[in-house]
Amino acid sequence: MAVDNQLLQCGICRVAVIDKEIDWLEWAAKLSKPTLDSLTFEGDSHYAFYRNIMDEPDFPFSSILNHVAGAVQKYFDVNSMEELRMDDAFCVHYNTSQKDSSGAKHTDPSDITINMCLETSDDIEGSQVKFYGTKNLHDLPPLKDDSASAFLVKQRPGYATIHWGDHPHETLPIKRGRRTNIIMTLMFKDKSRSQAANRTCYY
Repeated sequence: MAVDNQLLQCGICRVAVIDKEIDWLEWAAKLSKPTLDSLTFEGDSHYAFYRNIMDEPDFPFSSILNHVAGAVQKYFDVNSMEELRMDDAFCVHYNTSQKDSSGAKHTDPSDITINMCLETSDDIEGSQVKFYGTKNLHDLPPLKDDSASAFLVKQRPGYATIHWGDHPHETLPIKRGRRTNIIMTLMFKDKSRSQAANRTCYY
């Protein structure tokens, strides 16, 4: 399990999701296309494109979860992935035709978030995820309070970024190119451990 040590020091874990049987580019192309439901309820060409994929047939959620399981257990104080349930999953696609391709500063309605980049164009510029402050991860020395700082996480195709749901972040506007990600929100089944239910997500 290779992780980015620099990001770990900020409370972010990034893991490669390599599966030769899965074509992430093909999934990106499929999920970034509007459906009748997404056009009616979710799609809007003025803003970043969102598509719910919780019930997407054949999407390889299990492959992603298997690849990140070691990191989730090591750095997020989880004994087994059975302690978690997937609460939501959606695809988000950004391109320069959108008038607003940003995402306002927020926290997630999750205990743990997995954000996997399916693809970016070679010429992508912008569209980084900006995190505010740092978060302590399990099995690492405690960090000093650094709530005033901010740092950018560039999205890398084939990599999953894992972070606490309450870690504030935003998406910067895309300046060139495109990218497609999927977001999976995980909750502790033990409600005494879950902090997400009463969280106000937007600032």
